[in-house]
Amino acid sequence: MKIRPVILLFTLVVPGFLVVLISLYFFALDYNALIQAETYVEKIANDKRTNEGNLQFAYHRALAHRINVFADATWGLLGGVITAVGIHGLVMLKQKD
Repeated sequence: MKIRPVILLFTLVVPGFLVVLISLYFFALDYNALIQAETYVEKIANDKRTNEGNLQFAYHRALAHRINVFADATWGLLGGVITAVGIHGLVMLKQKD
């Protein structure tokens, strides 16, 4: 019975691929929010009636979105590495047989 490929598939390949998909979904959401926040910061910066507090608040909101986008991309990369390790293990098992 070939249990090793099934174990690799369900412990590395499937969870890693799910992490990639979920992080890509949240990356798209957060990237859209980042673009909107940056556009709002630019709009406030060009407005002559804006005070320093509003500009700082808008900038820090955009910075929070930027950190979220970075974190989502990092999780996507980690999921891709986990998936690649699982696929590599499956290929190496096939070569052994």
